[in-house]
Amino acid sequence: MRIRKHPVARKIEVEVEQLLDNFGYELVQIKYGGEAGGGTLSILIDKPDGVTADDCSEMSRRLSMLLDTLDPVPSSYTLIVSSPGLDRPLTRDGDFERFQGTLAAVRHETADGARRTDTGVLRGVEDGHVVVETDGVALRIPLSEVEEAHLVYSWETDEGR
Repeated sequence: MRIRKHPVARKIEVEVEQLLDNFGYELVQIKYGGEAGGGTLSILIDKPDGVTADDCSEMSRRLSMLLDTLDPVPSSYTLIVSSPGLDRPLTRDGDFERFQGTLAAVRHETADGARRTDTGVLRGVEDGHVVVETDGVALRIPLSEVEEAHLVYSWETDEGR
């Protein structure tokens, strides 16, 4: 996938992922943004039985200690540790396999260079392509063209999870 990562996220990803893994959590995504001197570092975490507010608080404390050591941002920033929520980002190629059968939106670049978002049921990955079924048609989107993807929860049918 071609998901762009901020240099701050790239700089700390390995250490953050290792720390979370040591405590039984999965790193879903790291985002950094905002103005110099007031940016926000958001870290989304997950675990098999879900993430609670206490989990986020505990991991925020532990991640703060790690980040104080790594010092990835030369100015002050706000750290936010949270669960991925119902619209969980799909950030790794394996996420498309893991969440097969669920509704997802996949933003990608088409062959003619246009950006497009397709929403449908994930059918996994085949030969380097994400397969999304929309209206009974299987769309094959090259992983190399995926810019962003996330789960979509359908409140009406409860089929997003």
